[in-house]
Amino acid sequence: MHANLSGIFVRFCFVLALFFISCNKEIDNEKDIMAAIRGQWLFMSNSVITESVTTYTVDGVVFRNKVTANYVTYNNEGNVTIVDGIMTGTDIRFDVIANSYFSFYVGNDNEEDSVEVPFTNYMDSAYTVQRSFVIVRPDSVYFPQGTLMNIPDINGEERSSGNIPQGGTIRWFDNAMKITTSSTDDYSFVEGGTTYQVIKKEQVEVNLSKLN
Repeated sequence: MHANLSGIFVRFCFVLALFFISCNKEIDNEKDIMAAIRGQWLFMSNSVITESVTTYTVDGVVFRNKVTANYVTYNNEGNVTIVDGIMTGTDIRFDVIANSYFSFYVGNDNEEDSVEVPFTNYMDSAYTVQRSFVIVRPDSVYFPQGTLMNIPDINGEERSSGNIPQGGTIRWFDNAMKITTSSTDDYSFVEGGTTYQVIKKEQVEVNLSKLN
């Protein structure tokens, strides 16, 4: 019995190793990577994890509002063309139909007590955008001008993480590619004499399927 289990374990490890080797092609220079991902890709979806914390002080008491969401976009449309360090998104559109979670803290209170709130965003029309990118390492990418995806702001503001310089990972298979980037949007505004400090962190995984 022990020998059988050992054999199964060895075969499992071998298959797992082959899987990772095939998923992470041994391409270790920028030129070859650019050639491997060059072409047209169909935009499949965005997987988004976002958290925004707003801090403000009233009468000497510190308040914090936290909003979080974790969702996959719907009604995804458009193509992405990659040529020599340039990504062009053509007729990109997607909708968000999800829930966010709102938490409110006073002073040093860190007890989590969230309220579920609907978070929806329907794009009126598709858009086209072009961004440059740099391959930093075989599995790492950097977008100095932001990414292709205009992810709606979790706070309902007219701002998007897609306009923020950010880096992340890029992984491709034979006919599929995942680009995962992370961003931090740190800003403040004044309303009614109170200053609000906002820190929004967001991770976006863009899923693409090869067209040619």
